[in-house]
This record gives sequence, C-alpha cells and structure tokens, in this order.
Amino acid sequence: FKRLGNTIRAARGFKEFLKFMLAFLIYNDGVIMALDFAAIIGAVLFGMGQEALILFVIVVQATNVAGAYIFGILTDRFGGKRSLARAILLMTAVVIGLVLIQTQTAYFILGAVAGVAMAGVQSVSRTMVAMFAPPGKSAEFYGFFAVAGRTSSFIGPGVYGLLAAEAALWFQAQGLTALLAEQSGQRVAILSIAVFLVVGLGLLWFVNE
Repeated sequence: FKRLGNTIRAARGFKEFLKFMLAFLIYNDGVIMALDFAAIIGAVLFGMGQEALILFVIVVQATNVAGAYIFGILTDRFGGKRSLARAILLMTAVVIGLVLIQTQTAYFILGAVAGVAMAGVQSVSRTMVAMFAPPGKSAEFYGFFAVAGRTSSFIGPGVYGLLAAEAALWFQAQGLTALLAEQSGQRVAILSIAVFLVVGLGLLWFVNE
C-alpha cells in the first residue's frame, strides 16, 4: 500500500496518463459487463444449454488470440489511441447487435467478433500504459493500472444487474410473461454496456498519447 501510494503521487505529474486511466475505468467496465453476463445473455435470450455455452466461450477465446495479433499490427501502424478507439467502436457495434439479433447462430457470430474487439481493447490499453510510464517506473504504473481496473470492476456489473432486474419487473407489471419480461430486461441492460463504452471512448478523445 505504501508503494501504491507513492505511485499515485508520482502519477499526478502525468496528466495524460490520468486522463487515459479515467477513460479506461469507464470503457473497461463495459468490457467486464459483457464478459460477466455473456453466459446469462446466451441462456436467457437464446436458450443455450451448458454445452452450447462452453462452445461459445471457446469460440470467444479463439478469436481473442486473433484479435490481440490484429490489434498489435494496427497499433504499430496507427498508434495506440486510434487503434483502441477502433476496438471500442467494434465492441459497441457488437453490443448494439446483441439487442437486435434473434438466433443462436447470430449470437455465436457476434461472440466471435466480440472476442476480437475485447482482445483489442485489453491489449492496446496495456500497450498505452507502457507509452505513458516514465523510465524505471513501468512496473509501478502497470500495478496502478491493474489495481484501478479491479477497484472499479464491480460498478458496471452492478449497474447491469440492477437494470436487468428492475426492467424485468416493470415489463412483467405491463402484462408480459415472466420469460418475455426477463428477456426484455436483459435487452435494456445490454444497452447500458454500450453507454459505458461510448462514454469511455468520449473521454479517450481528450487523451494526447
């Protein structure tokens, strides 16, 4: 904790890093929400059983590897900020697609794209920490990055869960069956993921890498 305190004090002298961290805390919450609720979304909206969900996770992990490679090339070519913005935009498109699709096959396709986007967001974010860290301080800055990410990671899922539950109750009060109300509540909550991603992207715009 003493070392972390020293790191926080040192980070105050790096305005652009702190602006980036604020953006990261918000868009990363959107990514965590998508990861945490992927299985629930698959089960509730598309009736996926355990085997299908395991296969879905394997597909996402496989495209995750491809995404890290692709966005590594993009970062070398376009820089961290522009590549990260592309990854967040791709993730936002996936989230919007989740609200619109109706079939399990479409969910698998979106999951594959999400794997690429999530890998891009996470890998380029780590790369940008390296860009901002001063010589001899990279381990401390990565530690601060990791601690900050874990500290905020409950906010997005908490918002999602609350929205899904309250929306489902509201839809049920309007006369929908329990299943339809739960599905509608999930679709409302899914949109909150897009909000986190878009707000984080907006803050990223002001970061000078």
